[in-house]
Amino acid sequence: KYQLKLLCSICFPSTMAAAGYTNGAGSTGTKLPNLRLWYLDHHFWRAECVRLCLFMGDVPFEDKRVGYDELYGSGMLTFGTFPALEVDGKSINQTQAIAAFCGKLTGHYPQDIWLQAKVDEVFGGLTDATDLVTGTMGIRDPQQKIRQRQHLCSQDGRLTMLLTGLEDVVAQNGGNGLVAGDSVTVADLALWRAVGWLSSGILDGIPTDYIAQTFPNLWKLHQNIDNLPKLQEWKLKNPHHYRKRK
Repeated sequence: KYQLKLLCSICFPSTMAAAGYTNGAGSTGTKLPNLRLWYLDHHFWRAECVRLCLFMGDVPFEDKRVGYDELYGSGMLTFGTFPALEVDGKSINQTQAIAAFCGKLTGHYPQDIWLQAKVDEVFGGLTDATDLVTGTMGIRDPQQKIRQRQHLCSQDGRLTMLLTGLEDVVAQNGGNGLVAGDSVTVADLALWRAVGWLSSGILDGIPTDYIAQTFPNLWKLHQNIDNLPKLQEWKLKNPHHYRKRK
């Protein structure tokens, strides 16, 4: 299928195996690292997709939810940003790198190199889309902030353009409501939480039905992931983040 795949598997052994870890937490005798995820007590997609990946993969980790002072004093923030994943006392930063590591550890990251690229593609596109929205948070005038967000999610808006790209990635996978292949990946978990954020009503100027009405594949993915028993279990464990807004 992909001529490069055999070459890569022969020449470059699995990085997880080289580190002494085994892909997929369910493997007998798997050596697991000591993990600590550093972030605020917030369910933003950058950290939540990692928490969910580890939880759904039954990989133990310390969910370190702290304030800014403790985060910046942790010694784990290589770039001064968060989340950060502490692995046996060493740090991994940047969401995509953390997600890929945890996805490989739990089996929520494809082995096929094409599907790996599609997972990574989603993280890049989702980061770009997120940066657009968070860039409006510094606008002090509430009405100006709303107008800017309305422009971003208009038919010709840049947020719509980027989310259309994510919509197309999901559609390219056969419209099965997943990003890559037939199994849930860490990218699906990231999109689930990001769609929930954009549809929550907390972002004035972005309609709660913006995703549902404009991006049917993203909405289908969101519903598919939301119905997973393990995800529902996670929501029950964290009710302060998943109460329905009145």
